[in-house]
Amino acid sequence: MNTFLKRAFLGLVLVSLLGSCVGKPVDESDPKEMYEDAEVDIEGNRYLLALDKLRVVRSKFSYSNYGALAQLRIGDVYFLQDSFPEAAVAYEGFYELYPKHAKAPYALFRAGESHYSDIPGTIARDLKSAENAIQWLGTYLARYPRGEYAGRARELRQLAYDKLAEKELDTAKFYLKREKHPAARARLEKLLELYPGSAFADEARSLLERVPE
Repeated sequence: MNTFLKRAFLGLVLVSLLGSCVGKPVDESDPKEMYEDAEVDIEGNRYLLALDKLRVVRSKFSYSNYGALAQLRIGDVYFLQDSFPEAAVAYEGFYELYPKHAKAPYALFRAGESHYSDIPGTIARDLKSAENAIQWLGTYLARYPRGEYAGRARELRQLAYDKLAEKELDTAKFYLKREKHPAARARLEKLLELYPGSAFADEARSLLERVPE
């Protein structure tokens, strides 16, 4: 195949690929069509396209069921991208706007799960995400103690408690090494007051018994 024919063949292939990516136009006046098209984009991992469509549905049809579902799916898409703070905001927004919706328990749990997923891997960093996770997961468990996600919510909440307790214990040990006993005692007492059922409670009690008055 000569150079001209090769270029022509490659050009036809490129046009074909571009045509298949564009797809059919979407009617922005039809929330059902836009929402379903966004779902197709999500399945194809075209998250930015899906977000654009879902935002249009949420904005233009906020009082319809598709507007509500679009808000929820925006959270799902952010979660799929590991954009956990953005996911949490979307889920929280859904729950606040539609607290009686059938998907409200899901949104509430996922808000807590998003905050949990945003907890840093090291206790040296800010653990505000752990506190937020405890708050939202606790709210879910208070309102839906036998809900579909109750078991997982309890598990994640306990892990978040443990992370915060570990940080208090680590700080207490830091003060103990420097013989700052009042500060160490305060940290250990705080741990036992706030996180008595954590995985670090027994060690904290043992240390507290040995801290000089």
